Amino acid sequence: MEKEKILEMIREYGESHDFTGSVDETRIEQIEKMLEVPLPEDYKWFVRNFGHGGIAGVEILGVAKTEIPPCVRYTHRYREYGLPHSLVVIENCDEWVYCLETNEISNGKCPVIDWDRLGNIGVQKYENFYKFLLDEFTEAVDNLDDD
Repeated sequence: MEKEKILEMIREYGESHDFTGSVDETRIEQIEKMLEVPLPEDYKWFVRNFGHGGIAGVEILGVAKTEIPPCVRYTHRYREYGLPHSLVVIENCDEWVYCLETNEISNGKCPVIDWDRLGNIGVQKYENFYKFLLDEFTEAVDNLDDD
């Protein structure tokens, strides 16, 4: 259900330059090797279909037109500050990052949590990537509509 709502929002609010474009399975496997963790299927769906990007100011880290994918670059950077190895950064919010908790993959999904540079896991926790993405897009679109 979330996936259909996400696609509907992308159709309604997305623009041609909002996403970098689809990638093949080989590129996704490279990300998993570079990060040394498996990725959940729901996040792979996003990367496979959209690559990197978002709508209404939301930027989901994935695969861009760079040698090192943004999700890998940010994850490696934050690991230098103590980010646990099982976490994969999928959105940088400056004061904190949202991450996939890859140690908890079940049925192709895992929780999304927030983490800050002080090493704190915060209160934001989403059951899976679809719920996270739908919430992020919904909040961003609501803020657009308020303007």
